[in-house]
Amino acid sequence: MFNIAIGNIDDHARNHAAFWDGAQLELTPAYNLCPQLRSGTEARQAMDITADGRRDSRFSLCVEAAASYGLTAPQAREIIETQVTTIQEQWADAADEAQLTAEDRTYLWGRQILNAYAFEGYRT
Repeated sequence: MFNIAIGNIDDHARNHAAFWDGAQLELTPAYNLCPQLRSGTEARQAMDITADGRRDSRFSLCVEAAASYGLTAPQAREIIETQVTTIQEQWADAADEAQLTAEDRTYLWGRQILNAYAFEGYRT
């Protein structure tokens, strides 16, 4: 969901990892995140989101596939809403830390970061 939110479509298997403690897996902190340029509005993740191979970069698809990830649809929506709110609230600080110019901030926001396509079919 976070990859979709930030426009990172380079989410192939080598960009995911987990810690193994001998009993269970735990995801590692995120790494190799790179919002990608778009030539149009649509985008697709590198890895399938649904069991039938769909990978559209849309939150609605994540909600549809929630059960495959051990989540209910309301739980998936809660995660999405928390991530979107956090990104909106912390964007300025993150952009400051990355030393983005005003031009870069404007370019990324709404294009790669929280692109409108991510929300298609998600909110009524």
